[in-house]
Amino acid sequence: MKNILLFSLLSALTLSLVACSKDESNAPEVVSDQEATEIMESAVSSRSGGMDESLDNMMEMSAVAMNGLCGQPEDTTFSFNGSNLYATYNYTNTLSWLLTCSNFGVPQQLGFQINASASFDAARWDGSSTATGDLVVTGLKLLDTAYIVNGTYAHQGNVTGTLRNADPALDAVLDVTLFDLTIRKQDRFITGGNGTFTLAVTNAAGKTRTVNGTLVFNGDGTATVTVGGYSHTFPI
Repeated sequence: MKNILLFSLLSALTLSLVACSKDESNAPEVVSDQEATEIMESAVSSRSGGMDESLDNMMEMSAVAMNGLCGQPEDTTFSFNGSNLYATYNYTNTLSWLLTCSNFGVPQQLGFQINASASFDAARWDGSSTATGDLVVTGLKLLDTAYIVNGTYAHQGNVTGTLRNADPALDAVLDVTLFDLTIRKQDRFITGGNGTFTLAVTNAAGKTRTVNGTLVFNGDGTATVTVGGYSHTFPI
């Protein structure tokens, strides 16, 4: 009788372990590499009120700032609704800046701080976010044909994958570091530059996946995001 009882307990334990193993192996991934690059697109592209929209605001105000006073903080606010083939969105950005000059009053660099918020509705993802940036602009000489931007940009918000069967609602925290982003003065067109980023995505169950990747501005109006072995190119 004891042997039968022991065998029954062992059998139940074995079945339980097999079931747990099967459930874990079938558990959906928090976010795939492909989905991570799509979330990056929504955070970066101006078509959804992303980082590139804030960069364009900076370039618009750079010419104004050059006519301002050295060492005098200034700010302005941009706010509008956008609509295009990719998404509809609402966007607000309070932009502040400080012009630093030499002892002879020659402009050396512009320091910009971004405080933006946006919500968007696209085919695959909907979301809302807030963003901050701490960026330095050089290339201020009259003969310089492009601005050079370096610094950091942080984005946090929530996104809903309209086509996801499991865990459609996700929280995302993004940190980007930009290196030598080149923006043509004539038309504020991004001609080159790159960045690195860390993206942490958390689902409703509290499980998080953190990915690291690269961001390259291709000089043709697009950017390429790479996570793991997956790359995604999109208009900025």
